[in-house]
Amino acid sequence: MGTVEEGPLPYNLWQMESNTTTTSSSLSPTDAVIFGGISLLIGVSCRTLLRRTSIPYTVVLLIIGIALGSLEFGSSYRLGKLGNGIRIWADIDADLLLAVFLPILIFEGAFSMEVHQIKKCMAQMLLLAGPGVLISTVLIGASVKLAFPYDWNWNTSLLLGAILSATDPVAVVALLKDLGASKKLSTIVEGESMMNDGAAIVVYQLFYRMVLGKSFGWVSVLGFLAEGSLGSVIIGLVFGMASLFWLRFIYNDTLTDFSLALTVSYIAYYTAQEEAEASGILTLVALGMVFAMSKDTHRAGGKQSLHEFWEMFAYIANTLIFILSGVIIAQSIFNIRNLDNNTGRSWGYVFLLYIILQVARTIVVFAFYPALRYFGYGLNWKEAIIIIWSGLRGAVGLALSLSVKGASGDPKYLSTETGAMFVFLTGGSVLLTLIINGSTAQLLLSLFGMDALSESEETMVNYAKHQLLRKAEEFSRVSSGSNNPFDWITVGGYATCIKDVCEDTDWPPCTTNNSYLEIDDMKTMRVCFLKATREAYWSTFNEGRITKSTISVLMESVDEAIDLATQGLHDWNYISTRLKFPGYYKFFSISVCPPRLTRWFVLKKLQDSCHICSAFIHAHRIARQLLLDYTGDNGNAAIVVSESEVEEQEARKFLENVKTSMPEIIHQTESRQVTFSMLKCLDECLNDMEKDGILTEKVMLHVHDLLQNDLEKLLRSPPSITIPKPGDVIRNHPLLGNLSPAIQSDLECSAKSILKTPGCTLYTKDSKLTSVWLIENGSVRSKRSPFPIHCPVDSTYPRGSIVGLYEALVRKPYLCDMVTDSVALCIEIKLESIISILARGELLWKECTIFVAKLLSPDMFKKLSMQEVREIVDERSIMNTFSSEEMIETSHHSINFLLSGCLTDQSTEQLIECPAILPCSILSGSVPYASANVTGESSGSYTYSKYKVVKPARIVRIDHISV
Repeated sequence: MGTVEEGPLPYNLWQMESNTTTTSSSLSPTDAVIFGGISLLIGVSCRTLLRRTSIPYTVVLLIIGIALGSLEFGSSYRLGKLGNGIRIWADIDADLLLAVFLPILIFEGAFSMEVHQIKKCMAQMLLLAGPGVLISTVLIGASVKLAFPYDWNWNTSLLLGAILSATDPVAVVALLKDLGASKKLSTIVEGESMMNDGAAIVVYQLFYRMVLGKSFGWVSVLGFLAEGSLGSVIIGLVFGMASLFWLRFIYNDTLTDFSLALTVSYIAYYTAQEEAEASGILTLVALGMVFAMSKDTHRAGGKQSLHEFWEMFAYIANTLIFILSGVIIAQSIFNIRNLDNNTGRSWGYVFLLYIILQVARTIVVFAFYPALRYFGYGLNWKEAIIIIWSGLRGAVGLALSLSVKGASGDPKYLSTETGAMFVFLTGGSVLLTLIINGSTAQLLLSLFGMDALSESEETMVNYAKHQLLRKAEEFSRVSSGSNNPFDWITVGGYATCIKDVCEDTDWPPCTTNNSYLEIDDMKTMRVCFLKATREAYWSTFNEGRITKSTISVLMESVDEAIDLATQGLHDWNYISTRLKFPGYYKFFSISVCPPRLTRWFVLKKLQDSCHICSAFIHAHRIARQLLLDYTGDNGNAAIVVSESEVEEQEARKFLENVKTSMPEIIHQTESRQVTFSMLKCLDECLNDMEKDGILTEKVMLHVHDLLQNDLEKLLRSPPSITIPKPGDVIRNHPLLGNLSPAIQSDLECSAKSILKTPGCTLYTKDSKLTSVWLIENGSVRSKRSPFPIHCPVDSTYPRGSIVGLYEALVRKPYLCDMVTDSVALCIEIKLESIISILARGELLWKECTIFVAKLLSPDMFKKLSMQEVREIVDERSIMNTFSSEEMIETSHHSINFLLSGCLTDQSTEQLIECPAILPCSILSGSVPYASANVTGESSGSYTYSKYKVVKPARIVRIDHISV
């Protein structure tokens, strides 16, 4: 095991000393507000001026910050109170700098990412952020040690390598938003930069400790890195899941949503960074991704407000941090003059370090290039170059170098010159990467053609322009009848967006073309259909017809289907997997799990599944109509419509199965939707009265609160599903309901209602008989036949069936495995209570005839409902008992089941044991022959046969069955 030895120098990880030349007494804390206000004003001005240019606004802010810092620190002119504010902000504690800005910037970046694309690109991001950081640290550190003349030891060189190895998420996210890069590329670069930076901080902390005197063995190093990274992620996940649980109890309160997210981001960062000594950035990334998974559950207005809220905070933080970064860089430039007389040489090493950074990142990206091409969406060489060129450094690296400078001063560990050089080299790297890489990234995208529209997108642009032209023509016809004078030439001069598709040179335009959108690419056609489906889902969700858990699954299905659009429509494939009960649901069926908890989980799953299917059918109908409206009934559209109709049939089949097995679920779903529709109608009526001025503000608020309480009540406590009690089930059953009240009471006392998920076993073949099962809802099936393998039997027993009763009558172990075929409400009645009713033989034997008939001849009865089978047994069956040594002759007009006893076939001398179908009563080869595997004549015709009773037998004959 590696050992950790304490160094002689105690330290604070983020401690920093003030290096300002102005005394603290001459600086008023309120001067810092002036700098913040001027910075925001500069940011607003830059955003306004650069709005329609390709110049990254963060680069301009950095340059302005350098200019402000140069005026204050590098000239004889002072900026007065603004200069005082600059000095206060320039001497900000590194710990405070990160703690104030990073929770907003990192959380916003992670929250704005698409969860589906994060999942797809996760392997690529982890490769670059894990091994990539370690390799980059070693490459940069080794280059600094070997090429730079500062006589630093390996630990110090690797410390600088750790600071510069990570791309700064603050700078990268800001750049990609300005450039408008593709979503796939943005996801990889943004996600990698966030994880990369978090991992680099863990590596930085390791070398920081080593530089200040601690020693680590290899095992301790690995343990430190694992705890710092995995622990950070776990903290973020815990805070994220706890927050989402809290949000479940908040209805229609966006202010609380915003406040909770903002508060949790700061608390999670502090917990990880200060208390757990882990990476606060990785914690924020994990936290933001957890919140991103739930952002689809916000309704339209709330989701838009949530994005605007975080974008506003991120904009403010970006503006301040980039101007401040420029100020700190300027300060480091002028401070280095006091340490190195040859400033030109120092700048030369900054440019050399910039080249080393680019080479190191190139080596890392192309070292993992085969894996990057394989995982996720893949990666081509152009995208790999963009990833290399997007390796910007920014405020996070500057803050880390400031913490090193703050800890410097002891020549034994970190000299003052080393601390100042760290800030200078890091600041120079930030400056060069932002100015060179940041300002030329757009040019690189254009050079590779990655910002150009595809052929199908060009087609859509032209179609959109033609549609706008048609709208302009309609407007001109309406406006021409107006008596107000206006100049069409002036009007047309402002409609330049449609000039290139307008055939007329004069206004108003005139077109009679009612063209359709022509899409030759099947992938694009399917993507258009899926996007229309997504919008229909949103509309359904905003109307309150589906729940938060439902909309998440539906949105994920669209994302998955878009990835597979070249192969067809596959959104139902994803949904069908989510409709299945996961394996852990079987835990709810075991006896130790409380029945109410089992019912809640199982019924909630079924309710969500029904909501998903209903929304799927509704959205596909809307999307099909929209597709035909815009593209016409052309070949590609017809193919997509046909694929959609096939998927809709699958969804309908699922709903029909639920309606058959658990009709209460469908009733509950419909009741909830009708209730919400009624409440929304009342809300619209109330809004109309408010617009008409009928209600006073006080009355309006009072009634509105009452209505909101009703909506919240519906959300938290939707209509419940009533599960029938065992006594009610017994009294309503056709067989058990005919028993005396005393016997019914005895059965009810030993009966237990259990809700089983699909695939749960009621009992197994040859196991000891302990209970009889009454199927109230759903269905069960015999999984394994009691017959030879070459005669398979798969019988289904629907609602109203009693399984296990036949074995109780003949006193045998269970004949087969019995498992649930769907969600099934089963009433378990203990064998001790059943024994008391076995004397009522005739009724029980008729019930058992149903079980045996479906078990031995499933094909004959599978198309008949339980009620139809029961009517056949009641009206067309004759039951006879026979004593030993009696002779029996079957009739070719009927089917005969041996329920008890055993017979000997007189023609073959073979023994036939119960339960069995007498071989001569059926067409040869049509159904299995029972446990004796007796084969009759194979001529394909009905025959007679004689049997001798070996043990007292009970045989039921059923006449005239049409299969």
